[in-house]
Amino acid sequence: MTPLVIIGLILTIFTGFFLVNCISTKFSLTEKIGLSFPIGICLETIMMLIMDQLNISMVAKHLIISQITLLVLLSALTFILTKKEFFASIVHSFKQTYKSLNLVWLMFIVLIVGLEYANFSRCMYFPPNDRDSLCAFETVGFVTAQEHTYKGMSLFDAAYYPDSHGSANYTSYAPMLQLGIAYFYTLGAESSKALPGFMFLFFLIAFYGVVKRCTTKTGAAITTFLMMSSPEFIGFSAITITNVIQAVFASLGIIYLALYLKGRSNKDLYLSGILLGLNMWCRTEGIVFIGAAMIILLIDTLRKKTFKISLICLALSILPAAFWYFFMIRNNMTTDSIAITRLFWDSSKMSTITGAMWGLFKNEDYYGITFLIFAIMLIADGWFVWKKKDNIALLSMFILATIFYCLILYHIDYKWDSITNVLQYSSKRFLFCFVPIAWFFSSTNYIADKALRKLDKVLSL
Repeated sequence: MTPLVIIGLILTIFTGFFLVNCISTKFSLTEKIGLSFPIGICLETIMMLIMDQLNISMVAKHLIISQITLLVLLSALTFILTKKEFFASIVHSFKQTYKSLNLVWLMFIVLIVGLEYANFSRCMYFPPNDRDSLCAFETVGFVTAQEHTYKGMSLFDAAYYPDSHGSANYTSYAPMLQLGIAYFYTLGAESSKALPGFMFLFFLIAFYGVVKRCTTKTGAAITTFLMMSSPEFIGFSAITITNVIQAVFASLGIIYLALYLKGRSNKDLYLSGILLGLNMWCRTEGIVFIGAAMIILLIDTLRKKTFKISLICLALSILPAAFWYFFMIRNNMTTDSIAITRLFWDSSKMSTITGAMWGLFKNEDYYGITFLIFAIMLIADGWFVWKKKDNIALLSMFILATIFYCLILYHIDYKWDSITNVLQYSSKRFLFCFVPIAWFFSSTNYIADKALRKLDKVLSL
């Protein structure tokens, strides 16, 4: 990596780190570090689109200045809002890190580090070579870096590329990945693989941190290792496409909302809104998670009368998508619609979709033991789910998001591909979003948490 790429990477990490601290210093250091790069790179891509709308060319100098500006503003805001709490929280986090360690925890941490080292090395060594990356995201990102604009890019010019505004084409994709790729290429990177590589690396840290909040360190280490071992999930983490990146934001957004509904800490609600919004900044289908989350939040709001903070969460979750659609309309980046907007019933189509989805959830070649363990833990914890509402919000959002995704598949007019191919290839990757949610439930429900705490007590003797 060139010095400019390293500088850009450091600025990105600190930008995201300070934004999380602006929300609250009460998040653990592990959570803050894990969320720093994913949120930081999204902030920069939003800034890039704002620059483009203002006709500021996206050259390296302007990107670095925009990052420094964001960092200065967020760091100043952090110190104004938190004062001494910011430094005290970091010191406290370091002290807590070395408590209750044991050899089983250490073994799984070593396994996580070893597996991620191999995965990160594979990601950085091999250039993008999959079709979706090369035909879409890589192409758009690379050309953006060369032409220093997104809205005025030659690929979006119908005179140059007549099919540019056709269904399922370049302009129909949410811009996060393309702009992230352009960011690294503009700073002089030879490959865009730093984006998926660091995204997955920091996600593992964030996931470990959020699981650790709800159970033991040992349980968090075991869960993180099992989650990252899902075959297709870790396989696609080293590829420059949106699916795993979306899964980072969608899964964490749902998890933090579930934490808010359980612990009533506003910081979790605000962070959830941001993450759910960034999930749709990656892929338009992310609306299913926002829809599922907002239904559960609406039910809770009507019961608890928490209208103000719920509206803030809603605003945060739709703001990135609203900005993107404004940008598209403002710059005539329209596409042929692939949505069927009328009501209709096609039993054969619905049967095909539900059958394929059921087959995907059962496919151990794709997701390993993820959904098998999820089903077992759901049955084992069934009494507590029913009587004590244990993790009921998380389960409800899981189910609603699945139903909404099936409805989206049902209301698509498959102009560019067959429904069979979409279900077999695209849908299997969309289910990556459910993998971390399934493992979070499997390790933090009442039965699992009690067992893990007993295990930790035994190991600590």
